[in-house]
Amino acid sequence: MTTEEYLGDLSSHLHIRGVAENRIKEIVREVATHLEESGEIPSEAFGPAEEYAEKMAVYNECEAQKASNETWHQRTFRATAFDEMAILQVAGRDGWELLDVGAYALYCQRPADKTQFKRWEYLRRVGIDHNGIIEEMIADRWQPCGHWVLFHYFKRQALEPST
Repeated sequence: MTTEEYLGDLSSHLHIRGVAENRIKEIVREVATHLEESGEIPSEAFGPAEEYAEKMAVYNECEAQKASNETWHQRTFRATAFDEMAILQVAGRDGWELLDVGAYALYCQRPADKTQFKRWEYLRRVGIDHNGIIEEMIADRWQPCGHWVLFHYFKRQALEPST
């Protein structure tokens, strides 16, 4: 599948899921820019267009609900596999809770009210046994908060109070 075909499929699947036209254009532009800069194959970088559209539609819906509530702030941190854990360490200390991950993206939220901030700690596991990793981490009181290819992300509230 060519990049143009992938972007067309992605756009169609986002449209079917009711994503606003301006947001569809933003998502498709972000994906196209990433593919152009990286030279990656679309399905390898983002997975099947239908699955990526579903993930983005769910995130978009969650973001819209939270934004209308005005009690939460959302932020997407740009990150790579090399720097994302350092970014999450600082973000977690600053009250950012990881909701999901994507290609070069960490989707986070935190309360608008600073007195409601919670400190978070994060862990990333790498492996192909998705269910086994999740079971093991849940047993250690970690919550799954996203996965991307072989990377599995977990969070838990830090014991120290936020400052």
